[in-house]
Amino acid sequence: MWLINKAQVDLQAEKETAQRTVEMLDLKELTDIPKYRNKNSFTIGEVAKEAKVSTSSIRHWEKEGLIKPKRHNESGFRMYSPADIRKVLIIRTIQRVAYSLDIVRSVLSELDKNNVAQAKEIALKSMQYIDYALVEQVRGIAYLHNLLEIVSNKER
Repeated sequence: MWLINKAQVDLQAEKETAQRTVEMLDLKELTDIPKYRNKNSFTIGEVAKEAKVSTSSIRHWEKEGLIKPKRHNESGFRMYSPADIRKVLIIRTIQRVAYSLDIVRSVLSELDKNNVAQAKEIALKSMQYIDYALVEQVRGIAYLHNLLEIVSNKER
């Protein structure tokens, strides 16, 4: 039961991230991304925390050419903009619903042309899938409860 409960919590967190992605796609200005104010650039760790992904995932997406953060002139560290954070959230959301990197590239290309419709549609489908999975998990809990009742009654 604890594992099922944890899966429910994880799915709910996933849904919240997908919802945040949709909200970010609706923003006209990216000045409110992320919660840290008065910053124009962010570290890879800050981006990973905001998007709830590993830094290695972000590095992989960079190697694949999906994101291209600027580099600090002196240190060479990556510097992510609010637009980069939005892209990372979109990539994460699209990949969570098992779309290929080619589809991710297509969505990001449209996003670069200020066409957010495709990205928003996929994010909304992701949320629908998560809702479906949450309902199915509750159904599974009910079946497990019934099974435990049957086993408990047979042992008497």
